[in-house]
Amino acid sequence: MPKENRFWSVLLQTLAIAIMIFAGLIVAVLGIISTPENFVAPDMQELTDLGAIRVGLAMVLLCLIPWYRKLPLILVIAGGFYAVVAQGDPYVLSIGLTVWIIRATQRWQWVIVGCGLAAIAISVAWQTYAVRRLEASADPAEAMLIVLTLGLGIIGLVLSIALITRQRRKISEVHAEVEAAEHDREIISSQMTRQTEREFLAREVHDTLAQRLTALSLQTGRIQKSLAANDNTELSSALADTKQYSDQALRDLRSLVTSLREQGEVEPLVPAAAPGGFDDLRALLDDAKREGITIYSHILLNNYDLAPDDLQRAVIRISQEALTNVLRHSMDNKVQLRIEGQPGQELFLEFTNRSEHQSRFHDGSGTGLLGIKERAQLVGGTVEQKTNDEHFRLQVHLPWPDEELVEG
Repeated sequence: MPKENRFWSVLLQTLAIAIMIFAGLIVAVLGIISTPENFVAPDMQELTDLGAIRVGLAMVLLCLIPWYRKLPLILVIAGGFYAVVAQGDPYVLSIGLTVWIIRATQRWQWVIVGCGLAAIAISVAWQTYAVRRLEASADPAEAMLIVLTLGLGIIGLVLSIALITRQRRKISEVHAEVEAAEHDREIISSQMTRQTEREFLAREVHDTLAQRLTALSLQTGRIQKSLAANDNTELSSALADTKQYSDQALRDLRSLVTSLREQGEVEPLVPAAAPGGFDDLRALLDDAKREGITIYSHILLNNYDLAPDDLQRAVIRISQEALTNVLRHSMDNKVQLRIEGQPGQELFLEFTNRSEHQSRFHDGSGTGLLGIKERAQLVGGTVEQKTNDEHFRLQVHLPWPDEELVEG
């Protein structure tokens, strides 16, 4: 806290304590003069021993007021003794009890609150009884009404100040908790964003570099077979394909690195390069044919070039994975490919091939199929797999929203 603010804070606290002591002095004087046994004669010129003791106790209690925040329990105990046993005023008790109620949280603390309120009520009863004996100097009915009003006012003031302050503190604590929760939410959101980025990058690496490296692995197998058969023509073709796949893998790696550098801390929802529509499909099928897959395709798509980027990307990645599975597990490297769809309906993909290893395609056993399911789920689609005799069939349903209806 700046020195200037600290100075004003100390000054205001000192002023408040001085006002409370001054008010307490007035209340103590009124309490003393309202009790007949405090004076030797009705003219109130000389104090009795009991009156002197009560005056001394009142002055000592007033000296405790500066510590009302640090030692409220001392004010409650000392003020309660003065109000009940010494039959004095409950002023100091009220100050300590107000602070105590504000801070009370446990059961034993609320027991002390109840005892303090009872002590104030007893003190009011003592003062009422004392006023009744002042018949010569005041109207007992009016004096008793004043004492009762002041007593009930003290109790009401203590409770109102304490409860209002407690409510304000509780509201402040709730605001602090809300701010802390909001801060935690921002941290969690940031962590989730980073996790999404990592999942996205892992998926892109799998769907790009992993596909190319798989092709390289299969192509290497062809080279080994060609070397064994001394087929130079086949070997030359295989080496050319291997070089092409290496170049493609390098371009994919550069694309991912570029995406990382350009996106920075922003969540990379899309790769650096946008989908190319039918051109991507043609390139994908050409690559598959060069890898040795025979494709019997039936493609019927309407306005596919204008389809959402996420949908086009899902189609390419799912098709890549499905064709790679055909290359790995098919008996004859032949696949029947069917792709149909139009905006406002759905995009349907179907891959059918013969397989000797049907067990490899059971749910959850193949990372390729798991990747396909994840890709489909990202755009709200579903995946079905079926086996019939020696054939394995993979069906993918992807929603294709009508952009005109969405914009409208």
